Amino acid sequence: MPVLAAKSHEGRIAAGDSLLEAAAAHDTGRVKARLAHFAAAHRALSKAQQALDAAESTLSARRERVAERDVDQDDCIDRVASALIGDGLPRVNPFKALSASSPTTLKSLGYAAEAKALAALTARARKRKDLSTRTLATLTAAEKAAKAVTAALAAVEPAKRKSDGARTRRDALVQPWETSFASLKRGARAAEDEGSVGLFAALFESTAAPKKPAKKKPATPVG
Repeated sequence: MPVLAAKSHEGRIAAGDSLLEAAAAHDTGRVKARLAHFAAAHRALSKAQQALDAAESTLSARRERVAERDVDQDDCIDRVASALIGDGLPRVNPFKALSASSPTTLKSLGYAAEAKALAALTARARKRKDLSTRTLATLTAAEKAAKAVTAALAAVEPAKRKSDGARTRRDALVQPWETSFASLKRGARAAEDEGSVGLFAALFESTAAPKKPAKKKPATPVG
């Protein structure tokens, strides 16, 4: 059966690559203009898809960095809690006099909220005059961890905007690709009537996705 244009972005790229590869090995004189138009549309879509893939990869890496910095932040919260207990604050909730959140609640907040709350907690803690050198060191580490989370979060938004823009540009090229694909298909059918026997099959049937093998039914036990 004739092959329809793929309906996924990956499918369009694969179908277009296959079509153009097949075209290079056949006489396409009767569809030269349509083929050139499709080739241009396909190059534009492929380039836009590559740009989107790169932008999404960057965004993913930056989001992962936020998560990694949050692990450090959570670790610092535990260290601060332990140090404060060592300085005589309540073991059940050493943050009671410094924050509305317990260590567990603080770690359950969203990235930005947790960083903000941790910075506020360390600022209040530094006003105490009975803190040990160890506790002061953990406060410094916690402040750095909160700042690292904030900085990592700040890097996500521009990457998100770039990814969104790349997706918009890619999506805008889908319709021209589909239109030129359909036009080339119609031209190839007409070329068959004009003597280009086998051109349609070469360009379009070769782009068909392989059928998935039918699932075999389990054998019925004997006896």
